[in-house]
Amino acid sequence: MNFRTTNNQRFAFGFCEHLTLPGMKIGYLFTSAILLILWVSLGSITNPFGSPLPRLGAFFNPGEGFWSNTENIDRDRRAICSKVLNDPRANGTVFFDDRNVPHVFASNLAEASYLQGYVHAADRLWQMDVSTRATEGRLSEVLGRRTYARDLKQIRTGYRRSAQLELDTIREHFPEDYAIIEAYSAGVNAYVDQLTPKDYAVEYKILGHEPIRWSPYRSILLMKGMSQALSSRYRDAEEATTRDKLPEDLYQLLFPKHQAGESPVVPDGPIAAKKGKAPRPLPVMSATGGSFAPPTSFAPAAAPTPANPPLTTEGLPASISALEEHPDAFTLLPPDPGNGSNNWAVSANHSNTGYPMLASDPHLALTLPSIWYEIQIHLPEVNARGVSLPGAPGIMIGYNDHVAYGETNVGQDVTDWFKITWVDVDRREYLLDGERIAADYAVDTLVIKGEDAEVIRTPWTVFGPVPEQTGPYADHAMRYLGHEAIGGSLRSHSTIGTFMKLMRAENLGDYENALSGYVDPAQNFVYADRHGEIALRPNGFFPVRPTGDGGLPYPGDRREYNWRGYVPFDQRPMQRNPERGFVASANQITTGTNFPYAYNGSFDEYRGRFINRRLERESVMNQRTMKELQLNSYSLQAEEITPLLLARLNRNQLNEEGTQILRLVADWDYRHEGNSRAATFFQQWKDKVYELTFDELSSDSINYLQPDDRVWTELIRKSPGHVIFDIVATTNFRETAATLVQRSFEELLDDLNGQLPAPWATARDSRVRHLGAIPGLGSGLITTGGGRSSPRVLMGGHGASWRMVVELGKHPRAWGALPGGASGHPASEAYDNGLENWTNGRYHELDRWRDWEEAEVKSAGRWEFRSE
Repeated sequence: MNFRTTNNQRFAFGFCEHLTLPGMKIGYLFTSAILLILWVSLGSITNPFGSPLPRLGAFFNPGEGFWSNTENIDRDRRAICSKVLNDPRANGTVFFDDRNVPHVFASNLAEASYLQGYVHAADRLWQMDVSTRATEGRLSEVLGRRTYARDLKQIRTGYRRSAQLELDTIREHFPEDYAIIEAYSAGVNAYVDQLTPKDYAVEYKILGHEPIRWSPYRSILLMKGMSQALSSRYRDAEEATTRDKLPEDLYQLLFPKHQAGESPVVPDGPIAAKKGKAPRPLPVMSATGGSFAPPTSFAPAAAPTPANPPLTTEGLPASISALEEHPDAFTLLPPDPGNGSNNWAVSANHSNTGYPMLASDPHLALTLPSIWYEIQIHLPEVNARGVSLPGAPGIMIGYNDHVAYGETNVGQDVTDWFKITWVDVDRREYLLDGERIAADYAVDTLVIKGEDAEVIRTPWTVFGPVPEQTGPYADHAMRYLGHEAIGGSLRSHSTIGTFMKLMRAENLGDYENALSGYVDPAQNFVYADRHGEIALRPNGFFPVRPTGDGGLPYPGDRREYNWRGYVPFDQRPMQRNPERGFVASANQITTGTNFPYAYNGSFDEYRGRFINRRLERESVMNQRTMKELQLNSYSLQAEEITPLLLARLNRNQLNEEGTQILRLVADWDYRHEGNSRAATFFQQWKDKVYELTFDELSSDSINYLQPDDRVWTELIRKSPGHVIFDIVATTNFRETAATLVQRSFEELLDDLNGQLPAPWATARDSRVRHLGAIPGLGSGLITTGGGRSSPRVLMGGHGASWRMVVELGKHPRAWGALPGGASGHPASEAYDNGLENWTNGRYHELDRWRDWEEAEVKSAGRWEFRSE
């Protein structure tokens, strides 16, 4: 409407307005009053009309609600800020580069840890808070009954108990490590204590809770969550039911301990432990001196109810409904069969620089905020750069002036189950060596939002907790490496101390010393240094069992079945400067057949064998070819299986559409590129033939082991008429491998109905979701290459959570790529500013500023800390 008028028109408008104004004012006033009453009423109600909406008055409060989270939260990273805090460790400077990555400059390790805790909290507090709640079993305090079952499992499995035992052990046996963790926690709390409800991250306002104050206990919880994600896999009950199902010869055929053509992390050769050398006997240590003891009752105090919570809601509908769609929401490191990684190092003779080079990319859940947090830590004696884990001090994967290091997951089974014979129905006593032994009970509190707290009592035995009352593990005690609290008689420092030492290492001796205190989760630690050394050590406190390999449940009525100790450090496998010129791991089997200790793992060999093949063929690597190998979407699995499927397909039975699809697959280069339709059809075809092959091991009510793809491939290659290919339900017909290949191909053609397969990126559906699965705070579809079996792992929400390549030398250089950014705040430009480059295979240089003067010149802003 055009309001430019003449004087008469204005008068007329004013006149009409004047005539109607009293009535209009009364109408506006009445309407406003009604709306105000409704707003005050509805805005004060939690879950209005039974919906999961937040208390809208608080959420939309202009002063403290989500509006404040839209402000420019990056502005103080572009300024010089002075922070005076009441702590003697509050000294030093945090510089920020143009990507908001912090560069911590301090005089000693305690000050650096304090500042690291502060900046972690500033950027990732909600991530730290909610991920440790997930491990501890305290999500229901925030999310209500929707997470009750998850919390109950975490409590009964003993993660609260094991975190407290580990913390007590560190405090008693490793006071230097405890001082570092305590300094870190103080730094976190220095940031938390200055917050007001207005300053809370938007997730706090959506979910209606306050930040939790940090403590060393919470840092240990974070590490226990890491252990759970990477080493809590077990298949004992599944193996038992599978053995019962199959004849022994068929079981041995389908589930061999070793396979031809393996490419282990540490090949047979000159290693510390020779075949036939008996392991050094080790006693089962007590909780104060070593590994495990029955617990005393432990009940962490329930969190106090906030006096003035900014919201008291279970969350917005989208974020809460996402719990069902994403069962691992709010869990930073969810367990996943594909949790693994790639890493390798090449020697000086195989590098274009004349110095070793190292690559590392851990494959974990892809989330925003990212799992990892980039950081530089500069001390008088060290200048390190890499990634840290928000919630813990130090650098987990990185490099300094002297060395570079990284980790991949070891597939070792470190969980055993012991069948308990209860004497009474109340599970108060059990039989052990012919005697009645009283179970000790861990007493915990499970707080459920809006309901009375529930007391959880979990029986513990000499083997560990008995978490399950129903299912295949009912009345089985769990002995798990992640529960072990190993004291000073077997190591000189804690697991957190390992990363503090790696960050400051200068040579191979420092690397080995750092690893000697590392317990779990078992990792393949790759190493390279400027002196020309490369090494790789699968490391952790691997259990020594009196019999078997831990693949089956043990009787729980005799102590003799319990663990005897751990594989001594000097008998763990290691490669150092091998003749082939490289070391590498991609979660494949750890050792060859000569290693004297039993191995029971579950990872496949495809990535490991392909990486080793490439490194053997490349006489000289440079930083570009190192990156290209990390980004390679080639599938060795497809290379080996596809020709077998094509060879067993009767082409004479194909119609025009079938011939078109056949040509599509036959011309495929075995790369899982995002636009590849052949990759999609291959994956669907392979999966369908596999499912039909092992129909004997399919059940809605029983979980069976599933054979390795390489075993299946060899059966198709060498024994296509084997009885395993016969479908049980078709009693009047004997299927072969060729029958299943043909049937699967034709069924997929019917499903396509004349259309081409979807592009691989669409079928794979990979996205980087928000940690709480809140819609709008994650990424869109990732359309670049990558698959489950290629070096560039990308499948669903799982992939390379960090990529790093390091050139060692007089002046080391490194490059990295993070699927996100430094900040955990969605309104920050650094929330996802690395995602596009990560997606497209681009890296940024990991600059380490040499001194305060260089940092002052190159930084975008800084926080200057001093103590009062």
